[in-house]
Amino acid sequence: MLTRKNILRRDSYKCSYCGRSDLPLTIDHVVPKSKGGADSWENLVCACTSCNNKKGDRTPDEAKMILHNKPFKPSHIMFIKHVVGKLDENWKPYLYLS
Repeated sequence: MLTRKNILRRDSYKCSYCGRSDLPLTIDHVVPKSKGGADSWENLVCACTSCNNKKGDRTPDEAKMILHNKPFKPSHIMFIKHVVGKLDENWKPYLYLS
């Protein structure tokens, strides 16, 4: 489910531009909504408020900022790993990880 909390989880609570996790975090549209950007897994990333303000209503290229992690739609397995921590090797064939 696409939620703010799940985007933060997917991005490991780190800014996708500077990599910091010790600053307040927001959600950024890689392609701004004003330029046709969607509310989707592939267009939303975790960003610190400093980087989000610096980027403004521009794409990363326009703002001359590097997007270190390409946004993606996570699988349910990723969220299971966050809850469980480490997956038991015996379960991998059943979770399609073998």
